[in-house]
Amino acid sequence: MDKKTITIEDLAMMTQKELLSLRQDMIKGFNRLEESNKLILKRLEGMVYRTEFEQLEIRVSELENLLAFNGKKH
Repeated sequence: MDKKTITIEDLAMMTQKELLSLRQDMIKGFNRLEESNKLILKRLEGMVYRTEFEQLEIRVSELENLLAFNGKKH
């Protein structure tokens, strides 16, 4: 069996190549996450928080009751 001698420079080059490959994979993954995040934010754009909705329900109910009360007087 022939053994190939690996130098420090060879190890450095192999390590650098792997790190660059890993970096590219990470960049691709982060780009996909960013796009997914944009889609989620776009879907949530017109939504209101549940507490806001419940407060509006109460206000509408109070207005309906007020109008119904005032309507009985006439």
